[in-house]
Amino acid sequence: MAEQIRIIGVHSIVANEPCYLVEIELKVPLDEFDFGAVTQEVPDHPKDNWQVAWDEQQIGDEDTGFRYLFFFHYLEFDRPLLTPLGPIPIPEPTPLPDHLKEIDYDEP
Repeated sequence: MAEQIRIIGVHSIVANEPCYLVEIELKVPLDEFDFGAVTQEVPDHPKDNWQVAWDEQQIGDEDTGFRYLFFFHYLEFDRPLLTPLGPIPIPEPTPLPDHLKEIDYDEP
């Protein structure tokens, strides 16, 4: 099922704690996807303490593909991102592209 979701990019942002902006492409209707279930395992910690996607936003449409972004704190690149569509590997971070430079990060 992981082919229904693809990470387009992962970008470090300036924040008080380690945080990344994650851009994805979804090939399923949004009402079939729960961003609150996007997480990453933290060994030796209860699942209730794992980070989840935060402040998701749609940035694409049918012409550009259904693209979304979200922030994720304490992302570990050696572990997959767990999603309702299955686990997906996380690519190495790249510089923030121009089309995302206007995205604001508000401290939670």
